[in-house]
Formats: sequence, C-alpha cells, structure tokens
Amino acid sequence: MFGSKDKSVQQESSAPAVNKSANSKDIKTLIGEGCKVEGNFFIPTATRIDGTIKGDLTGDSGIVIGHTGKIVGSVCAAEVVVYGTVDGNIETNRLELKKGSKISGDITVNNLITEQGCTFNGKCNMKTEASNVTELVTDSGVSGTGNVKIKSVMNS
Repeated sequence: MFGSKDKSVQQESSAPAVNKSANSKDIKTLIGEGCKVEGNFFIPTATRIDGTIKGDLTGDSGIVIGHTGKIVGSVCAAEVVVYGTVDGNIETNRLELKKGSKISGDITVNNLITEQGCTFNGKCNMKTEASNVTELVTDSGVSGTGNVKIKSVMNS
C-alpha cells in the first residue's frame, strides 16, 4: 500500500553485515564491560570476558578476552583468544593473539597464532601433542580454596 516489498528487501540487503566470530553463538558466559570481579574461577562453558578479573581463570572450553577485557592472573583453557590484556601466564592448546592484545607472562601452547600489532612479553613454551593441561593444584589442598597453580602433565 505505502511501498513495495522489494524496497524493504533492498534496505535489508544494503545494510552492512555484522561480522561475528563462528564461536560467538557458542558463548554461554559473559563478563561484561565495566564488571570487576576478584577470585579464582572455573568456567565449564565457552566464555567472553569484556570486564576485569583479578584471579586465576580455568575453563573446559574456549575463552575470549575482548578488547576491553583484562585478566590479572593465570588463564588455563582448551582455547584462548585475546583481544585485550592478560597480566599472567596462559596455558592452552590453541592461543590467538589479536591486533592490539597485550600479554605480560609466560605462555605454554601447542598452537600459537599472532597478528601483527600484538604485544607479548614473556617466555613461550611449545608443548608436545601428548601433553595435557588438566591437573590443578591448590595451596591449601582443598578444592575451591587457596591459590590455584596450573600444572602441565605429560602423558606417556
């Protein structure tokens, strides 16, 4: 009546497509920009961090540290993608350092992908395929309390 359907279709198709990561639909946990949390965390699902975490972060799935994300502590997960800042060690199977990311700490990885413009200050240890990143040890010996130490275990 007031316009044709073709016009609305043209407007939708001319709008810029949003570029989403293939993994963005899988993210179940989000710590948003402006959030500041302190403590050691175990997160079993894919996670995106846009806020600040002071403490060790351990995950079963992937962890994405967004442009405004900052971790002050160790990160241990199957896959880690960093756009923001990590002040601590990272242990992972696959690590991507994106343009503008800043890492101050040692990394232990199987696969390392870096973009031009990232900053990394620390040591890099490339693991063998047989190594495993699943054992966590606490100072107090009681699960969930004390400081978490991440220990790499070699499978024979």
